[in-house]
Amino acid sequence: MREVKVDYKKIGLKVGLEIHFQLDVEKKLFCDCSTKMEEKNHKFVVVRKLYPTFSELGELDLAARYEYLRDRVFFYYFFEKECCLVELDEEPPHDVNLEALQIALQIAKLFNCKIPDEIHVMRKIVIDGSNTSGFQRTMIVGFDGYFEYKNRKVPIAQICLEEDAAAIEKEENGKVYYRLNRLGIPLVEISTGVLDGFDPKEIEEIAYQIFLISSSTQKIRRMLGAIRQDINVSIKNGARVEIKGIQRLGLISMVIEKEVERQTKLIEEGKSVEKETRAAKEDGSTEYMRPLPGAERMYPETDIKPVFVREILKNLKIPEPIPAIVERYEKDYKLSKELINSLLKSKYFFTFDRIVKSSGVDPKVVANVLTATIKEIERKEKVEFDLDDKKIEEFFDGLKNKKFFKEAAYDVLKEMNKNKEASLEEILENLNLKPLSEEEIKKIIEEEKKNVKDRSKLVGIVLSKVRGRADVQKVLEMLKE
Repeated sequence: MREVKVDYKKIGLKVGLEIHFQLDVEKKLFCDCSTKMEEKNHKFVVVRKLYPTFSELGELDLAARYEYLRDRVFFYYFFEKECCLVELDEEPPHDVNLEALQIALQIAKLFNCKIPDEIHVMRKIVIDGSNTSGFQRTMIVGFDGYFEYKNRKVPIAQICLEEDAAAIEKEENGKVYYRLNRLGIPLVEISTGVLDGFDPKEIEEIAYQIFLISSSTQKIRRMLGAIRQDINVSIKNGARVEIKGIQRLGLISMVIEKEVERQTKLIEEGKSVEKETRAAKEDGSTEYMRPLPGAERMYPETDIKPVFVREILKNLKIPEPIPAIVERYEKDYKLSKELINSLLKSKYFFTFDRIVKSSGVDPKVVANVLTATIKEIERKEKVEFDLDDKKIEEFFDGLKNKKFFKEAAYDVLKEMNKNKEASLEEILENLNLKPLSEEEIKKIIEEEKKNVKDRSKLVGIVLSKVRGRADVQKVLEMLKE
């Protein structure tokens, strides 16, 4: 069947992105609890029901009313070191986490945003159980920004710093179970203005650029669930539909395409497209969640005083944006786009620059080790490679000082990852990778010459004997002589 190509400009596709990133900080946004989410067993369970509240003008948010009428009961798992009375809504929130606020302001600056003189915390009514208080605390740290994409300015409507929601564990028979250790983790939400004139694939690329620019702070978490995308989609004669919970950047274009199909079909059938919130599924389709929330759900947080940011901004350092770093890697280190993209997907994109500058090892060698070699270890050994930067730098320092040679990179890194407490010297000793002297190499060549007359075979055998313990070029020169 021939695929029909959609003219997205003709149908008037308009999209708004809301990208959420957890910040990699030690403490939560409004208390001193750990953000690690490592505890396995909860200490106790708290049971709650939540009720909507009227706005200052006496209006009731439709989404809140809908959740209330579902009449569900919420069970909250409390973890001893990762929760406190703030998460239970039994104690007022503490002052805003200054480190998280500084990172959020860095991100706002990277997107050329205007910064308010005073930052006020607001309450956003949410009674789906994801917050024990019945609202989420959020604050605008930047607005009216932009970044460049394909010679066009992509508008950034606002950037907010807010608390992440509790993580849902399960739902059954009107009972919903949440883990409280995620509640309160600092979260940055980046909302674009209306993206008009872009196709779904370009919008997906814009979302990726937002991720890259934000990652310039080196404080964006990359674990599963730490990055989430919501999108707003509408077409001509349709309606704005909010789609929540897109877990992967690579799913955005598919979700947009399927929402366009859904709205187009309804219009062709003479039905109206309702303003609503829908949940994204893994195949790109969506399902109804609740009515679209309105402005009635926002009101000021009275337990937290405003933050005056003038002094913070004076000492705020703005990091080099990743797109600029990518250009520098191409120009200064002569790396291919493919190799740079592989680095971007690794944990060691920023480590790469420091290693090249401090060790003097060939940039292409460093990049290939940090991408292909590590990926091969994870694939073959079926393990997660998680050496910290200090250990990675120790590895390349050993390579620089010829304690071993690049052909042994796989074996050395595999052992370092397995035995993290051991020093590089201990690892090399266990692997019998002590560098060979020139006399030792000559001895190996002479011994093998007695048994092997074919030159090409001799080269292969000798290289296998000295692998990782001698410089290959030097050995080849010695064989040639």
